Amino acid sequence: MELKKLSDDVEIISRVYARVHGIERTDDWLVLKLHEEVGELTQAFLNLSGRSRDRGLSDDETRDAFRGEVADALAQLLLVARRFDVDLTEELERKWFRWRHLIEPEDTEGIRDVGDAV
Repeated sequence: MELKKLSDDVEIISRVYARVHGIERTDDWLVLKLHEEVGELTQAFLNLSGRSRDRGLSDDETRDAFRGEVADALAQLLLVARRFDVDLTEELERKWFRWRHLIEPEDTEGIRDVGDAV
């Protein structure tokens, strides 16, 4: 799914969530909610890696919870980027993909054919 469409879809669902729960989606709420979601992702990671108290979940439930928290953190990050007019494609290009020229074959092993572009 394209990043812009994904961001649009997340924005719509966030508006629904706010309407249903009576939340004002202020700048503070968006950033603090991101922090909350990262905290929940951290907790889910601790559960997944066996470094938390037993919560009575099966292995499948623990993995599902972790995956869900990754999605929550990503969705909230998309909302923050959207609110503050951060073009994630542009910023990834500027901050991450400027290192393309240093890619060696072992860096792409198991990910894609060596000749593929990033």
